Amino acid sequence: MGGQNETRIEGGVGTVALYHNVYRNEGFEEAALTLFKLVQDAQVKSPNQRRTLFLDIEGHRNEQGGFDSDMFELQQEFLIGFLSQFLSEIHCPLVAITNPKGQKNEIPDRLDIRARVEQEPMGEA
Repeated sequence: MGGQNETRIEGGVGTVALYHNVYRNEGFEEAALTLFKLVQDAQVKSPNQRRTLFLDIEGHRNEQGGFDSDMFELQQEFLIGFLSQFLSEIHCPLVAITNPKGQKNEIPDRLDIRARVEQEPMGEA
């Protein structure tokens, strides 16, 4: 985690609130690793408690005012597509969702983020 990242876990009765603020200088990989570690830490500190994630994002906007590709991918693919299985609820700028299947508590030991491969149009032969 970078020095200025704001991340915290707050316990309540039966529920643990997880909070992370993604700063302008934080990219996809750093934010994803921070969020994954936050969920791991919450499971260690408050085993099997309901986990609710609150995510704020500073900056990271494109010219049209939407999120840049890193933060769109973080919310859509990483949070909703992967990390949501280990959470009861997610509240992020794009969406607020409740996990209809219930959260899993067997969180992997590590996160493997593979580099995205940018595909360029193939030239004519």
